[in-house]
Amino acid sequence: MVNHSKRLLFVCPDIQKPSGGIKQIYRQVDVLNKNGFEAYILHDNPGFKCNWFANKTPVLYNPSLFKDLVELKLQAQLSVKQKLKGAVKQGIKKAKNRVTQGEIIEILKTDILVFPEVYGPKLAEVKPRIKKVIYNQGAYQTFFGYDLDLSDKDTPYLNEDLISVVVNSEDAKQYINLAFPKLNVFRVKYGFDSKKFSINTKKKKQICFMPRRLRSDIVQVINILKFKGVLDNWDIKPIENMNEQQVADCMKESALFLSFNINEGFGMPPAEAMACGCVVVGYPGQGGIEIFNPDFSFPVKDRDIKAYVKTLEALLKAYEDNAKPYEIMAKKASEFILLTYSMAEEEHTIIEAWTNILKLNA
Repeated sequence: MVNHSKRLLFVCPDIQKPSGGIKQIYRQVDVLNKNGFEAYILHDNPGFKCNWFANKTPVLYNPSLFKDLVELKLQAQLSVKQKLKGAVKQGIKKAKNRVTQGEIIEILKTDILVFPEVYGPKLAEVKPRIKKVIYNQGAYQTFFGYDLDLSDKDTPYLNEDLISVVVNSEDAKQYINLAFPKLNVFRVKYGFDSKKFSINTKKKKQICFMPRRLRSDIVQVINILKFKGVLDNWDIKPIENMNEQQVADCMKESALFLSFNINEGFGMPPAEAMACGCVVVGYPGQGGIEIFNPDFSFPVKDRDIKAYVKTLEALLKAYEDNAKPYEIMAKKASEFILLTYSMAEEEHTIIEAWTNILKLNA
């Protein structure tokens, strides 16, 4: 019998800026609570809660844990970048002087702490002897903060407190299994809500993209096509400073989405764009390979600017001549995403993963 009574505490940074990774942490907590688990978001500053998307997710607070993370993360950076010791002291000082209002909890021996991968090589030193899981949504960022010292074999992925790792794609699972073959790794699928992300057949000649990803590549691709006159009949729409609904609305009205993902665990934006009926062009970013089917998208080898320009130029000219084949393609893409990555499938994989994780910790 699996014990669902353990508290699952999902450590989450206090970031109010829209982030697909943070939304997925909240989403996982919601699904677990719906299905009889006891799960919470664990934030730093009491009273903080993400409000850029609608949620009723239960939140608890433990500033002392985040104080430890501040210290340990700065120490990890120190070993890599030779930062001054004063930076560590400054970080600790800031962590001690936090406003405290809200429900602050103590971490119990029976709790399981769930950490994002972003906290780096020292995260296992936080709350030693408390069992931990790493929810790794950025497999290719796993070794950020590590150095090239062959004698330093300290990593949370081999720590006795670690029960398992949860990832977001088959590519990410293969990556973690390659690095740590003995680890128990479970894949959770993302789900896309068809009430928000769904196809709109009334498309503008508009191309949308996420400007924060590989901006140098974006500038090259757009400018080459601009100076060739290929974009004369098109508008471009950077997706920035938008909430979840505004992102969906932008994608629904755009005919094309440009993917500049690089080394992603999965890459949510191109999947959201496909769900909204965009023809997606660009980099799969490793983890996105599973959705970039050439039957309904135009994958380009990562960082190959010339191939990107040629692919997009041919597509834009063909689209202007006859949009119908691409409307059919967009419909196929939307159906694929909303069926393969449904909210029900996400829920199923979350419950399956955590049931197995708790069995490992029984």
